Amino acid sequence: MKKLSGGILVVSLALFSGMAIFSFPAAAVESRNQILSDSVGEVLRNNDQLRLVWRDMPASGKVILHWQDVASGRISPLEEDVVAGELKLEDPNPGRRTLFLIERPNSEKPLTISERKLPAGGMDNLRDSGGYLTKDGRSVKWGFLYRGDTPHKVNSDGYRYLSTMNLGYVFDLRNDAEIAKKPDPAFGNVNWIHTQIPDLPPQFKDVSWETNEAIYHFVKTPRAEQFYPETNRFMVWQPETLRSLKTIFDKALTDDRAMIWHCAGGKDRTGVVSAVFLSALGVPDDTIIRDYILTNDYRKAFDQRELAEMSKAFNGDKQAIKGFLAIQQARPEFIRAALDEIRLRYGSVDNYLTRAVGLTQEEIFSLRDRYTE
Repeated sequence: MKKLSGGILVVSLALFSGMAIFSFPAAAVESRNQILSDSVGEVLRNNDQLRLVWRDMPASGKVILHWQDVASGRISPLEEDVVAGELKLEDPNPGRRTLFLIERPNSEKPLTISERKLPAGGMDNLRDSGGYLTKDGRSVKWGFLYRGDTPHKVNSDGYRYLSTMNLGYVFDLRNDAEIAKKPDPAFGNVNWIHTQIPDLPPQFKDVSWETNEAIYHFVKTPRAEQFYPETNRFMVWQPETLRSLKTIFDKALTDDRAMIWHCAGGKDRTGVVSAVFLSALGVPDDTIIRDYILTNDYRKAFDQRELAEMSKAFNGDKQAIKGFLAIQQARPEFIRAALDEIRLRYGSVDNYLTRAVGLTQEEIFSLRDRYTE
């Protein structure tokens, strides 16, 4: 089986000081601990400054960083200091997708880390699904599996960034009407594939998002609170969903290039596909749920603007605002509903993949071999 290699960066630790004792500010400690509860590590961005966090990170000492540009494969070294448990550096490769790999003492296996939220201008919720720990102690490879909001609003800088990601496929989960209004841009030789995920259960067939008035009439009712739990349950067993998942998995099994799947906001249709894919790789439910609710962090500025606009349109109606938040937010119970529905109907995710989606058990093992390390 051919394994994926992708763009690789090397970080050689020049000095370890035994067990690391970290002295982050409280918010940074919480952020770091949450990252490392789910992931092998991550690169965090503040404009052009990067902060690298990984398991068994030294408290201090010099490190030699080798970063690699994913598109070209170009590798260049840097030497940096870990100070008080933090490694900060200016982005050595601004505007382009970059991965880092850490050479660890007493281990022949290097550690790869990268940015989860990608700085593609115009997109609010584009992120890498890599780095997550699996139940068997492996981790999902960085740089291959991306989830996002619709790229129709990507700006010129974002377009250039997307062109550096070694993309092979963009899977558009939206319906025909959404695509007609806001079509994806073309990305060079990237294959665009329409893989619709239906997201309107029969009991909500009267719901419309076309006007503020229509939205108001829906969100002021208690039904709004149940919309996404019911919708996510509905999505997992629809024939269109099963065909779309099969298409995505088939490409993932036969092509070494990266892929993006997206809907409009990158939350629920995208979230269901991501949940199924990560679960197929052995990622625990709790991690999948935390990945799902990252949408609240990554779309925070956009969501605040949208909420202010809708609150004005609703004339401050508190019940309508409460209902709108139930539509806008990513809540744990929403994606939990999809995972529960899979197990209720099929017993396990593996059964779902074999009996409903149409994969073989050998293909599931192959996915884990290709996309975890």
